[in-house]
Amino acid sequence: MVRGVKFGRMSSSKRVNILLATAAVAGFCLFVTFTNPAAMNKSSANVRHVTQGEFTNEVRRCSQPVVVDFYATWCEPCRVLAPLLDRVADGYTNKIKFVKVNVDESPELAQSYQVQAIPVVTMFKDGKVVDQISGLPTEADLRSKLDALAAAK
Repeated sequence: MVRGVKFGRMSSSKRVNILLATAAVAGFCLFVTFTNPAAMNKSSANVRHVTQGEFTNEVRRCSQPVVVDFYATWCEPCRVLAPLLDRVADGYTNKIKFVKVNVDESPELAQSYQVQAIPVVTMFKDGKVVDQISGLPTEADLRSKLDALAAAK
């Protein structure tokens, strides 16, 4: 006869304490990982941080399509989108340029493109807005929009 292994009895309050401790550790890890504003404002491997002063040359005058991520360092969905956008952008090297703009640092720029909620991913072709995604897109939706942008003549 095969018997199961007994781990002993654990009170429900002890289980709750273990769950709370685990959640606290996980929360701290997420906090440390995703709350560094300086890190969000740095360019990544595939997405360049641009200021309002650089926007005209980097986006409006660019000969290739450009994707602009309007974000803020305090925005949780923006923190989720940043690594997704960086990862997806890797597949569009030499087809689409990717930049990000901090709306708190460039409020006039955000206002001129009617950014009312973030994150907003705005797609430019020949210096003009051709598409926009408001909120946190799925990877499939993002890739679909980027494929269309890359294929546009």
